[in-house]
Amino acid sequence: MKSLTLPFQPSTPGIRCGRALLLLAALMLGGCASLSSLWGGGDQEAPPASDVPKDRSQQRVRVFITGVKGEMRKSVSSALELKGLMSRPDASDSLVRRVHRRAAKQMARALEPFGYYHAKIDSTLIEEGNTWIARFSVDPGTPTKVVAVDVGVSGPGGEDAKVQKAVARFAPAPGAILDHRIYEESKAKIADALAERGYLGAEILTKRIGVRLAEHSARVQLKFESGPRFKLGETHIEGAQFPEAMLLDYLPYQVGDDFRQEELLKLQARLLESDYFSEVEIDVDPEQAVDHTIPILVRVVPAKRTIYTGGVSYGTDTGAGVLGGVNRRWLNDRGHKANIRAEISQNLQSLGGQYQIPLKGADRKSFIVGLSYRDETTVSTVEELTILQMGYRRENEAGTFAYGLAAQSGDFEVGELPGNSTLYYPEVRWMKRQADDFLNPSQGWSVVADVRAAPTGLGDAGFAYARAEAKVLRPHGEMNRWVARLTLGALWTDDFDKMPPNLRFFAGGDRSLRGFGFQELGPLNSIGEVNGGRYLAVSSFEYERHLFGDFGLAGFVDAGNAFDAGDFELAAGVGLGLRWRSPVGLVRVDLATPVAGDGSGVRLHLVIGPEI
Repeated sequence: MKSLTLPFQPSTPGIRCGRALLLLAALMLGGCASLSSLWGGGDQEAPPASDVPKDRSQQRVRVFITGVKGEMRKSVSSALELKGLMSRPDASDSLVRRVHRRAAKQMARALEPFGYYHAKIDSTLIEEGNTWIARFSVDPGTPTKVVAVDVGVSGPGGEDAKVQKAVARFAPAPGAILDHRIYEESKAKIADALAERGYLGAEILTKRIGVRLAEHSARVQLKFESGPRFKLGETHIEGAQFPEAMLLDYLPYQVGDDFRQEELLKLQARLLESDYFSEVEIDVDPEQAVDHTIPILVRVVPAKRTIYTGGVSYGTDTGAGVLGGVNRRWLNDRGHKANIRAEISQNLQSLGGQYQIPLKGADRKSFIVGLSYRDETTVSTVEELTILQMGYRRENEAGTFAYGLAAQSGDFEVGELPGNSTLYYPEVRWMKRQADDFLNPSQGWSVVADVRAAPTGLGDAGFAYARAEAKVLRPHGEMNRWVARLTLGALWTDDFDKMPPNLRFFAGGDRSLRGFGFQELGPLNSIGEVNGGRYLAVSSFEYERHLFGDFGLAGFVDAGNAFDAGDFELAAGVGLGLRWRSPVGLVRVDLATPVAGDGSGVRLHLVIGPEI
């Protein structure tokens, strides 16, 4: 048996196989010499377009093919030795004629893998000046169809559900054209299934395609012997900056578990998602197996330890500014992490940091302590808050779940009325997202939900706060897509005046109601200024049309408001926007105007970054 190596890099998702884990698939495909003649020996690729004279009058040979299309035409064309003479002005007349006489046979063989064994090719060769014109009219003839299929796997692998599914889906099925490409794909899928499930010693016992040319029929027989299923043995990790014992906590399996490729993929994902490593290579060598138990060797390359970020920023909500940060991927041999980030803009100044301690377990779990300072000014509010948070975060297929305790204190002004408060509360957050491309998705969705609450007597006020947002992106045809968003929120408190702006609800702005300023909308206080509301309901619908390249045009309508019980007033804005799928995510430049609620004129909205 050959050794198997799975190199993994974060820039290359999935598996790149050197000495592939799918060893059996390679062995099976390599053992098809008995069918190699069906693929038309002597095929030659046509010369690159750059090698063919652009002036047709200077081409030694010109070739025209009719009667076949698509993949069959490509196969026939690439099989023509004659096309190799197109860029050879020194080719003699006798050479052209001799190569032309072989063309019909070459083309007929090129059609056999598609199930056509009775092709008829009519050809002409005419000399015009210094150029030979070769014309071929191809009639593929009657296709050969499969009349019987006998495919199976003996041994314990034959009882494996995944292997059985690959066998059940074998093609070509009876009644279908004998397409050898489909046959090879189906054979490889069975071999892949066996390898993925740990039957690394599997062999093909019988592989036979019996073709009866006179009857245009074929019988397929393919038999595998799975052999015993291998087990996962001891795992060793080389090249890491941490003790091996710490990294073994990432293993999704135990010694003695059945060999399954998906377990190695999980290990790869966990190690890469830890952000400690730039490369992960898993080496599995069946020759080292003892009693069919295979040792696993993992080689890793540490990632860059410290990441510095910085740049300029602009948003119609925050104004122009600069931002920066430092991310320390590990601080010690226990894998602790830390980061600091800062932003200074016209309407927002913030500074924050986190200390993260990874925890043992199957999911990506960690304990986090964070401290942040925020000084923000909007059209309706001014706030200067310090927030201390500590809690637990878990990430898995179900999403990101976090809960913990928070304390916040500071001064604020809402609707020109000053206030201050100190609050202590537990908080819970759940977030999940899916997309075909998180940077520039064409389809996907996300859900975020936050809950915070504190009893009366704990801090300056008792309250319960909940907010949720859902977003969906879907394609509409090949050129268009639509985006829908819904945001809901509710606040219950025994002292609303003690609620800082971040625990009240406002509407308006780039990511809320376009056509209105940031936090411009909400219930009014006693002096007629926006005071924030106890409830929030905002929806948005956007339709985007692709224009050209990475650019598109969108039309949208946003509607909703922040409000108090029994006092809902609809606000709505409509507009058009330009979309650019940039290397850093979608750039959205929108012009919007109010059509309901207090407001007038046209407002510019600019947002840069991923949509999900």
